[in-house]
Amino acid sequence: MKPSLMRRVSAAAAAIGAATAVLGLTTAAPSMADSYGTCPYPNVCFYDDQPYTGTYFRRYQDVTDYYQSVPIRSGRIRVWNTRNDDVAFVRVRNTSTGAIYTWCMIPNSGLDLNNNSIPTGIKIRPRSDCPSPGLYPGEY
Repeated sequence: MKPSLMRRVSAAAAAIGAATAVLGLTTAAPSMADSYGTCPYPNVCFYDDQPYTGTYFRRYQDVTDYYQSVPIRSGRIRVWNTRNDDVAFVRVRNTSTGAIYTWCMIPNSGLDLNNNSIPTGIKIRPRSDCPSPGLYPGEY
């Protein structure tokens, strides 16, 4: 094969390969990262203890400026935020001191609460990051 023809065949093969790669990306099935365990996208789900594959006892979807009530549960609680672009503020009460704290959960993240932390509310906000990750004293 002549060098010029070989370059054209190689360029055509590269173009077909690139087109196939792009086509593969645009026609792929939706990512399963949108849901986690039994928690469907776009929700924040509350589970009794472990694992996330169990049945959640409550899920929330609405973006609000206020805290929505979470049913009082004792024991270890797991929370999962399946939302891709929204943070979840989880308000908890420390059973030993009575103090109120707020956890900020980034999108697609989980939170484990121990026996001393009872979730009392959730607020989903349209932002992709927390003011600073983690725990805040009081209600945020």
